[in-house]
Amino acid sequence: MKPSRIIAIIASALLLAACSDRPEDLLFTDYFVSIQDENGSESSRVLATSNNLVKTYYIKLVSAARTEPLTVYFDIEIGDGLTKGVDFTLQRDVTSIDFEPGVYQKPFRINYLGRAVDTSKDNTIKIRLTSTSDPSVRVGRPGPKSKFSVHTIEKYNL
Repeated sequence: MKPSRIIAIIASALLLAACSDRPEDLLFTDYFVSIQDENGSESSRVLATSNNLVKTYYIKLVSAARTEPLTVYFDIEIGDGLTKGVDFTLQRDVTSIDFEPGVYQKPFRINYLGRAVDTSKDNTIKIRLTSTSDPSVRVGRPGPKSKFSVHTIEKYNL
């Protein structure tokens, strides 16, 4: 085969790959859900004195096009240094989120209330994805550590 033909085939493949709306499709062959913040991180920090600061965390679905809805279940674990309603509020007090067909990302928002924290205590909130309604969709990214199955938020003093 001529080198120019090989180059044309490679260029065509790259062009088709670049057209994907979801870059995760190019990286993974397993279907999964993950959680991350606005910056794509697995953990984040919030200044304790931030009052009425709303942060958005995203639960993402990586899969082929679905014809059935998918429910993602999760737990909210609150460290002993924080109190719901005093340090933060959840915009939706739920423990599951539904993905309709064609939807691949859902927001989950927390409103942080300004109050200094006791640094000797656990001042974290963990959003832990626990399961899905479809056993073929795993929790966390593929691999032994299932990264991005938990998002840890630390509330800290300046």
